[in-house]
Amino acid sequence: MLAALVAVNGLAAAKSWTVIRPLEEKHAFDAKDGADTPLFTFILDTLGIPVYKVECHNGNYPDDSEMNFSGDFQCALFAVKGRNLLSGDLLAQGNRARMNSAQLRGDCLQYPEYSTERHFKLRGMRITLGFSEMKWTPGKLAGFTFTLQAVPDESALNGTAEAYAGPEPPVSCFP
Repeated sequence: MLAALVAVNGLAAAKSWTVIRPLEEKHAFDAKDGADTPLFTFILDTLGIPVYKVECHNGNYPDDSEMNFSGDFQCALFAVKGRNLLSGDLLAQGNRARMNSAQLRGDCLQYPEYSTERHFKLRGMRITLGFSEMKWTPGKLAGFTFTLQAVPDESALNGTAEAYAGPEPPVSCFP
């Protein structure tokens, strides 16, 4: 009985989420010392109205946003209505929306949801953060191409990003 109630409540929640338009953004970044790597875009509903704000920066971002960005690149997702934020960071679960360059090479690549392609399911959508075309200088990330995809996904029932159930990388992937 409890399982049926949870299933019905989950289905009701899924139907209450706004259906989004598919989105794909692709940006090449040079990771220069002291320079931010910004990305700012909106996810729209089917009528073209912004319903989510995506904001990405690195730890060098001069903090005038809703949160402190850290790592070599971090993205946040906020529900919006007009100019008003309706939520905190919806991708905060598990810190997978924050990338450290060590996660993009070596043994860390064995943990895909923490390396070059990360998937988040929430609010009737699936968001994918992808890192490719990495450029390295000795021991340091010098540039990369970032891809953001958001598509409708009726199986995404949670209000915030679902927790990742797979193995976590070792501490060496989080310098």
